[in-house]
Amino acid sequence: MKKVIPLLCAATIVSSPFSAYAQTAEAEPTTEVNQPTEEQTSEVGQVEKLTLEEVIKRGTENNKNLTVLQLNLEASKSQILDTEFDVNELDWDIMELESKLRDLKNAREELEDEDLLIANEQQRIAIANSIGALEDQIQALQLAIKQLETGQIQLQLQKEEAKEGVRLLLTSAYTNILVLQEQMEFTKKTLDIAESNVRKAERMYDFGMSSSEAVRQAKIAKTDLEKQLEELEKNYNQTVATLCFNIGVTYNPEITIESIEYKAIEVTKPGNYKSLIDNTYRVKKAEKSLESAMLAREDAYREYHEGDNVGAKVSNYELEQHDYQVKAAEETINSLKEDIETTINGLYYNSKMSYFDYEEALRKLEDVNQDLKALETRYKLGFISKHDYESALIKREQAKLNVYNATVQNYMNQEQIKAFENGYVQ
Repeated sequence: MKKVIPLLCAATIVSSPFSAYAQTAEAEPTTEVNQPTEEQTSEVGQVEKLTLEEVIKRGTENNKNLTVLQLNLEASKSQILDTEFDVNELDWDIMELESKLRDLKNAREELEDEDLLIANEQQRIAIANSIGALEDQIQALQLAIKQLETGQIQLQLQKEEAKEGVRLLLTSAYTNILVLQEQMEFTKKTLDIAESNVRKAERMYDFGMSSSEAVRQAKIAKTDLEKQLEELEKNYNQTVATLCFNIGVTYNPEITIESIEYKAIEVTKPGNYKSLIDNTYRVKKAEKSLESAMLAREDAYREYHEGDNVGAKVSNYELEQHDYQVKAAEETINSLKEDIETTINGLYYNSKMSYFDYEEALRKLEDVNQDLKALETRYKLGFISKHDYESALIKREQAKLNVYNATVQNYMNQEQIKAFENGYVQ
């Protein structure tokens, strides 16, 4: 009979469900984007635009960690079936031995020769011992099945947890791209103002109303913005290319990233979220680890008490080890729940502050609109030039960008809370 080894090796696979993206996103932007080969292009999808829903769908399907977890789940199911088959075979072997034992008992009544009676007794003892050994094997296999079933549930929890983590990371990556788009648009408008400032400085210098230093400073400001825009574009292209690679589509510099309808919301912290904490994947997995430790301890104590008659199978030291492992698993659950509660308190606090930042950004935008309204009146009355008025309009664009950034941050806080309600905690 083959040895049963529970499939629990995938526990560390999903510690970072989309680590390839996370590592790339933190890296410095590169000067060029790696293009896929013709062979790679034929294997991945060709798309002209992406939506958040499609990115999540493709990213989930293309995630290697999820694929590995699914394969381990299938292997675990197969191992359980194999072990159950072994149990059935042993049951059949026991039935055959019991049949032989009955035949020997019946035959003993007809035997008169002492040697034959001794041989019959020896055969009956051997068969009885074999039956006992097979029953021990069945008990061990039944415990193994329980352990495998517990491991299978853990794998399923890991898969669901990883899937939710991938969804959250892809959402973050997608919104990051949209923020970069807005930053590029704002920088382009700022660059237009800088170019206008250079032309104004040059005209004033030609008329003797300004110095060459003023012209130089205006050109430096323009050059800085050009470099800033160039870096933003490189970062944007690299980020889009990374996302495309991770979700299994061919990178296209002209690919369209569809916008998201954001709505800032003030999330109310629930008075009691104990049930939500208990429902997290991390707590569920820890509870399954406790269940596995308790099963192992139960089996160890069973073998220890059976050993009173047939010799020590399990030592007192081993029993103490099992007791310690159960206690450690219980303490792990308690500590884990406390850590999660601290994390969730921070999550709701960040959500509250993000909504406050959003309201502040709106208030400042309104202040800028009021200032520009007064400035427009002065412009129409001829107190300021058209250049100065149009240059001041960039303040409104900056305020709008601040509102957008605050809205996106609030949206991501909402998504993190949604993930927590689904059982995922980072």
